[in-house]
Amino acid sequence: MKKSHILLVFTFLLLIPYICSLMIIGIGYNALVLHSGEIFRSLIGSLCGAFIMIGIKATIQRPLDLLANETADGLMKQLLRFFSVRRRYWAMAANVILDFVLCYAATNLIRDFFTLDEIVGSLIGYVLLIMFISTCLGAYVEYENLSIDPQAK
Repeated sequence: MKKSHILLVFTFLLLIPYICSLMIIGIGYNALVLHSGEIFRSLIGSLCGAFIMIGIKATIQRPLDLLANETADGLMKQLLRFFSVRRRYWAMAANVILDFVLCYAATNLIRDFFTLDEIVGSLIGYVLLIMFISTCLGAYVEYENLSIDPQAK
């Protein structure tokens, strides 16, 4: 598989939904937590968000492994394998730390860039729409390699 094709699948099937998941965690945290700007509450919310992200990553293991097996580029292969949380314990710990930092950033960025009315209102719908379209495009582009149907290949 060509590198450009792998990057396209990685972007639509994994990267954009990953960013949208972080935004959903930030939106949910800011919509549900009173005094969400307090540092201690933000740290606890980020820790919960990091564990939610590990759960999300557990569901995308097969596409990550398939894409990593298809690429010859060492950097891209290592990037894909880094997000595969079932491989090595140090990678899982690094993923939790990365997700903790990114969840903390997402909660603060959502709070800084959007008003409470926007956060509680329609923002989550837009993010879910972006995630849905991106996942559909990524799955469409790579259906044959990601399919579990033996007749699809």
